[in-house]
Amino acid sequence: MLNFPVPYPDELVYSTVARAGVHAGLVSPKQLLDDVFDNRKVIATPDLPCHLKQISELYPHSLNLDVTNIIYKHTLFPLYAPFVPEDRRLQCLEWMAGQSKGAVHLALGAAASRVKQIRFLRHCPACMEQQLKQYGEYYWMRSWQVAGADVCPHHGPLQNSRIELHGRHRHQFFALSPDACAGKAVGPSSAEDFRVAERINELLSATPVKSPSFDQWGLFYKRLAGETDCAMGKKVLHDRVSEKVIARWTNQWLAKRSILPSTNSNSCWLKSIFRKHRKSFSYLEHIVVLEALLGSGWDFQSTFDDVSSLKPKSVVSCPVDISEEKPSTDIIDMRRSWEAFLKEYGVKKARLSGGAAIYAWLYRNDRAWLMKINGQYRRSSRSENNRVNWKKRDQDVLTKLKRIQQKVMGDLEGPRRSRNWYLGQLGSKATIEANFDKLPLTVKFFEKYCESVPDYQIRRIAIAIRFLEAECEPRRRWKILRLAGLSDERIRTEAELYLKEVR
Repeated sequence: MLNFPVPYPDELVYSTVARAGVHAGLVSPKQLLDDVFDNRKVIATPDLPCHLKQISELYPHSLNLDVTNIIYKHTLFPLYAPFVPEDRRLQCLEWMAGQSKGAVHLALGAAASRVKQIRFLRHCPACMEQQLKQYGEYYWMRSWQVAGADVCPHHGPLQNSRIELHGRHRHQFFALSPDACAGKAVGPSSAEDFRVAERINELLSATPVKSPSFDQWGLFYKRLAGETDCAMGKKVLHDRVSEKVIARWTNQWLAKRSILPSTNSNSCWLKSIFRKHRKSFSYLEHIVVLEALLGSGWDFQSTFDDVSSLKPKSVVSCPVDISEEKPSTDIIDMRRSWEAFLKEYGVKKARLSGGAAIYAWLYRNDRAWLMKINGQYRRSSRSENNRVNWKKRDQDVLTKLKRIQQKVMGDLEGPRRSRNWYLGQLGSKATIEANFDKLPLTVKFFEKYCESVPDYQIRRIAIAIRFLEAECEPRRRWKILRLAGLSDERIRTEAELYLKEVR
C-alpha cells in the first residue's frame, strides 16, 4: 500500500491501519485488508496484533520501524513481556510478526487473566483536542486501552467509545472520530487510578530487554518480603503482606479489578506471587504488590535490573551408582520383594500398597536397578471412560443430522452447509468434535453430505439466476456474480463451468 501513514507517538497499530483506510478513501473493510495485508482474514486486534511484518515492510529503513520497534512502541506487548520467560517473549515476538491464531494472548496470560479486558475502545476528550490541534486528525492511543488503568494521567477519567472490541465486525478497523465517541465516562477516578496510570506509562516506554526467569521473580519476591518485615526466617508472613496491600489500595478499587486478596484461600494470587513462580502474573498484580511494599519511591527499570541480577541456585542431581559388583544378600531380598509388588500392582500402586519402605531402601542403596525394573513394569494410569454408549450416541447423532439434511434439501437459501454448520444445528458441537474417532457414522455423513465451497458457489449462482428470471432481466455474467457475492478472483473452477453452462 502506497503512502501508508507513519504512526504518531503512542499510537496503536490498529489506529494507524484505520487512518490508512480513511486517507485512501476506502469504504470496504475487506479492501483495506487486501491493500495493507494482502489477506482478508486478518482480525482487527487493538492490543496484541499480528501480521506486523507486512506493516514494517511498508516503511523505509530510515524510519527505524522494524517489527520489534513497532511491537514495543505501538502495541500493549511491553505490559506483558517482562513477566514471562525469555523463550516465551521471543516466541510471542515471532508470532506477532507473522500469525498466531490467538496463541499470543494465551502465552502472555491475557486471555485467562484475573484482570478482565476492556469491552469498548476508550478515549480522552482533552487529548483528542490536542491531537486535532497538533496533527489535524485523531488517533487511538495505546495508554487509553489498558485494562485496570481507567484514567488519562494528564486529564482524568477515560470515556468509552461506541467501538466494541469483540463485536460482530472483527475484520474492520475503526478510526477515532467524534462520531465514534459515546461520551460516557468509564467511572469516577481515584488516587489509585492515577498511580496505576503512571506505572503503566513506565512499562509502555520500556525498551526491548531480556526477560527475567520465573525463578528470578520468585527469589526477588521472597527477598522483598524479608526486606519489608513480611517474613520470619524463610517463611513469608502472608497476613502481613495482605495488610500492607489493603492499607495502600482500597478494597473497592481492588474488588473492581478482581484482584482483592482472600486471606482464607490458600490459592490466592497474593500468596502465590511470594511462592515459587510457575506462571506469570499480570502487570497490575505486580504494581499492587510493589507499590504496597516499596511505597512510591520505586520504578520498573530498577526493579527489572534487580530481578535480572539474581542467580537461582542450580539443582544438583544425585549421581546414580551403577556398580557391576555382585549384590549383597540384603539387596537381593529387597529386589525380590519389590519385584513381587510390581508384578501385582505396577509401579505407582506398589508404593501405595505397602511397598513404600522397600522403594525408599532401594532408592538409597540400589537406584540403578530400581529405575531399570520400574521401567519394565510401568502401567498407564489412564482409565477408559465407559459411561457413554458411543455406538448408540453415534446412531442418535446420525438420525438428527439426517433430519436436518432432509429439512434443508430443497431450500436454496441459507449459508454453506459445512460440517461446522451441521454441528451448530445439533447444539453439542464441542462434544462431537472431541470424539470423532468414536463416531464413524457421523464422520461418514459429513464426508458425504457436507457442502463444499464450489457447491456453495453454484447454489448462490442458481439463486442469482432465479432472481434475474423473476425480474425478467438478462443473465449477464457481471450481474450474476454481483448478486451471488462472487468475483473473478474468488470463483472456483467448478462454479465457473456451471456459470458458462447456464448462461
